[in-house]
Order: sequence, then C-alpha cells, then structure tokens
Amino acid sequence: MTGGSSGIGLAACERLAERGVEVFSVSRRPSPIRGSGLVHDIQLDLADLKAAEGFAKSFSDEHGVPDLLINNAGYGAFFEWKAFPREEITRQCSVLFSAPVLFCRQFAPQMADEGKGVIVNVTSLATLYPLPYMPLYNACKSALSSLTRTLMLEFPSNPQFVDFRLGDVSTSFNQSAPKQSDSGQTTSMKRAWQKIEDQLNHSPPPEEASLRLLQVIDKERHGVFYGGGFFQARVAPFLHRMIPDALLRKILRARYGMQ
Repeated sequence: MTGGSSGIGLAACERLAERGVEVFSVSRRPSPIRGSGLVHDIQLDLADLKAAEGFAKSFSDEHGVPDLLINNAGYGAFFEWKAFPREEITRQCSVLFSAPVLFCRQFAPQMADEGKGVIVNVTSLATLYPLPYMPLYNACKSALSSLTRTLMLEFPSNPQFVDFRLGDVSTSFNQSAPKQSDSGQTTSMKRAWQKIEDQLNHSPPPEEASLRLLQVIDKERHGVFYGGGFFQARVAPFLHRMIPDALLRKILRARYGMQ
C-alpha cells in the first residue's frame, strides 16, 4: 500500500489489519505508532524514482511476491498553467504515475507467474470531470487509469487489475496541496478553490471510502469501479456518458465560477 499514512490509505491499512492481513505501508511521512503489529510502515519518497524502483525490486526478495498491491499515494497542486512550477510538474508525474508504473512493472509479472494477485490503482473521478487549475493531477490520474485498463488486456486472469476512480473524500488532501499564493490568484482561481474546498468538506469520510475499496477487492475480478458519495460514485459516471464534451466544459466552468 502506498500512501498508507493518512486518509483513505490509513483507513484501508487498518481495515486490512483487522482482517489479519500483514500490510506494508509505504509513504513519505510514515504514520505514528499503530495499534496493530500487522502494519509495517516504510519511509519512501515516491518522487525519487530510483529509490522507488530499488524498493520494489528488493521487496520480493525479502518478503515474497505480494498478494495485493494498492497504488494509492497522491496529492494535488493548484496553479494557473502559466505559473505551474517546473519542480511540481516533475514531482506530480513521478508520484502519481511513474512510481505506480514501476511498481506494476515489478509485481504484475511475478503475480502472474504465481497465478495470484490483485493490483488496485486508485485513480480519480477527475478522469471524467477534471478539476480546474490542477492539470497534472487530472492528467496523471487519467494516464494511470488508461494503463490499468490496458494491463487488464495483457493479464486476463492474474493479477486482477482494478481501476478505482475515487471521488471526493473528507481528508486533509487540500491542506497538503501546494498552491499559488493567495495574492497571485485571480478571482476565478479563488472561486474554484472555494468550490473544491466545499466539495471536500461535504464528502464521505475515508473510512467509508476504504470500505468500498475492500468490497471491490473482494469481488476478485478486473474492472473500473467508483468510490465516494452516492452522486459521484453512481450518478456522475452515468451522466458523463450522456453529456457532450462542449456542454460538459460549460457546466464545469459554471460550477467552479470560472470567468
């Protein structure tokens, strides 16, 4: 499990441990001491792709081929495109896409050889409904979704791949997001950020999202699944198939108060 120190990752780690599952939680800032000895916290910055690849290669030698891989780590960055920091472009692409790619590359063939395994790539509803001023988040989650669905073709039986498109969950996601200074934000940016904040604050807790995630894993089959509140998880995916692209852009611009 990557990103297991907070939010949905932390909740999922705890639920897995309650089932008696030994969990290795990889994160940049490991969680404080946990209540279960089944959860092992490992410090790793996924933006360091050399270190991420080294960890993946050494893991099987030390612990065997995992039964379950959950690529969950991620964060957003909120900037106008003309002001998007060069370092954030590299970091977002590494954490949100390249590191999960390296983990899938290492573990999927090993799982296939042993005839077992589930790989869950936590993507986002933003693959369908992009968030304004978060272009790299939207793009990397979409790329990871596409990778996941492609690997379903290459691995028809094992491992099973899950594209888990998560909607808003009430976590500290926004508080940890790098963003353009308030003084440098346009009126449109400020309105959009306020709407994003409101969405997050009125979303289900991570415990609810983690329960949905485990229900998906228990299905033991390939697929694209949705998590989050009822509207985002059930209604929004259906509506997306009905709305033309041009109209969707108008709706999103109006929703986020963009001029």
